[in-house]
Amino acid sequence: MRSLSISSFTRSRFQRDGYLVINEFVDHDMLARLRAAADLAFQQVVDATLAARATHPRLTWWRLPDGQPYVFKIKPVLDLAAAFTEATLSDALRSLTSAILGVDAVLMEDKVTYKTALTDEARWADLPVLGEDVRKHSDAAYFTARGFGRVVTVALCLDDCPAAAGALRVWPGSHERPIRHEPTRNQGPVVVDEDAPEEQAVTLEAAAGTLLAWDAALVHASGPNSTGKPRRLLVLGYTASSA
Repeated sequence: MRSLSISSFTRSRFQRDGYLVINEFVDHDMLARLRAAADLAFQQVVDATLAARATHPRLTWWRLPDGQPYVFKIKPVLDLAAAFTEATLSDALRSLTSAILGVDAVLMEDKVTYKTALTDEARWADLPVLGEDVRKHSDAAYFTARGFGRVVTVALCLDDCPAAAGALRVWPGSHERPIRHEPTRNQGPVVVDEDAPEEQAVTLEAAAGTLLAWDAALVHASGPNSTGKPRRLLVLGYTASSA
């Protein structure tokens, strides 16, 4: 992974906007290994689910309106492939997140998001029916309930993430102001539209190997993956080591 130092300007911009984009952060060799690890995790969890006809505890999935099962994420993944461990414990990521937090950072969450529909209809599965969109939300709403303080989320793009693939959308500066949430039945607390108007959103289109980092209090969302190609992110949460 690309080792770099964070300037005071970059740090202050992160504090202001709540997010950061670093191109070509993951080299080709590590990228290939992480893609293979994501494939392995998918096989271990999704294939096991379909074979056993019982949802694996690591799997988050639902049914699309057309009836297709849709895999959103597998969590946790750290112990499923050595490449995940190597990436999350790399000096490059730890120094980056520590610089952003201003203290020594430690990993507190790991997952891979897939955004992919299955060809197996899994008729046996009693799943909620939802769309592909991930609605506006703030991860801090979940982390605070679990007793965590400030968290920096890092996503390594394992595939190209154009807008059509459901690229991350963020609301710059929203981490610095009170944000109202409303409960939903199957998608947790979501941000009310008045607090995050669509015209204020920024879409973070990114090539494979890009690192996206954002303050967990930042409002973000993503749309459907309509490309027919993989759109996998290795998503990691870091917090202060004293937390």
